[in-house]
Amino acid sequence: MPRAIAPPADAVDVVLPTYRRPHTIGFAIASVLRQTHRSFTLHVVGDGCSGETEAVVRAFDDARVRFRRFPKGAGFGYVHRNVVLKESEAPYVAYMTDDDLWFPDHLERAIGVLSRDGLGLVALRSIQVRYPGVLDPYFFAFDWRLGPPSRWLRHWFMGSVNCVHRRDVFRQVGYWNDRLFRFGDREFYNRVRTSAVPSRYLERVTVLRFYAQHWDERYAPTGPPPQREYLETIQDPAWREAVHAALGAHRDWGVRRRQGADFFAFALRSGPKFARFWYEKLRSAKTACA
Repeated sequence: MPRAIAPPADAVDVVLPTYRRPHTIGFAIASVLRQTHRSFTLHVVGDGCSGETEAVVRAFDDARVRFRRFPKGAGFGYVHRNVVLKESEAPYVAYMTDDDLWFPDHLERAIGVLSRDGLGLVALRSIQVRYPGVLDPYFFAFDWRLGPPSRWLRHWFMGSVNCVHRRDVFRQVGYWNDRLFRFGDREFYNRVRTSAVPSRYLERVTVLRFYAQHWDERYAPTGPPPQREYLETIQDPAWREAVHAALGAHRDWGVRRRQGADFFAFALRSGPKFARFWYEKLRSAKTACA
């Protein structure tokens, strides 16, 4: 039998799970395909997704895009992501979502830091787009500077879309906890961060987030979502530098009030889910020990 060809040393397996966002996933895929770092395979993991979603994915004529369709898994379908991750073999792993966008230099920056500094995982800063399409660089979880409480918030809101890591991290800390109903990305990131794996957070914006709590019920029934316009805007390096420079700007009371309102809204909405997460995490730990 011919010997399998090993992936390049800088190759990345990008995992993009999807359930029911055919209206935005095409723009997320396009932002991956426009990366300046070209050595990657994009694995779109259909977690009980519709035929409409599959049609959007298969419309991309690019050999780097691969689609796997699974029946709907429990919760956010972490078990399906683990299947794909265990079957792939690129030295690096990254994660995309079906409604967010990467800046074109996201992978290039992350892989550069990982390879240069010998890290296992790197996480980069994200900023959000608020309804009806307004850019807000000052999301409280990444913006507040209140010592340990702020670091805890940042760690908790660190989504998988922010992270790139070496594949051997799985050997050191294990794969995603597929016993969880939600917050698996937070759990995986914090499991890596608190392990012996060297990791780092970079205060560099490379991710544009459209938080589902703000957007899922508000996309227009007709017409393109705001991801379409932002996909083109983020190609401009001058615009990206201006966004990053805004992080050093003065925050007026309007910004602070908005941050406070966001904090309390997220606390009220996510409090019960947070309690369930800890219950499932403790239960899964006891099961693993048994």
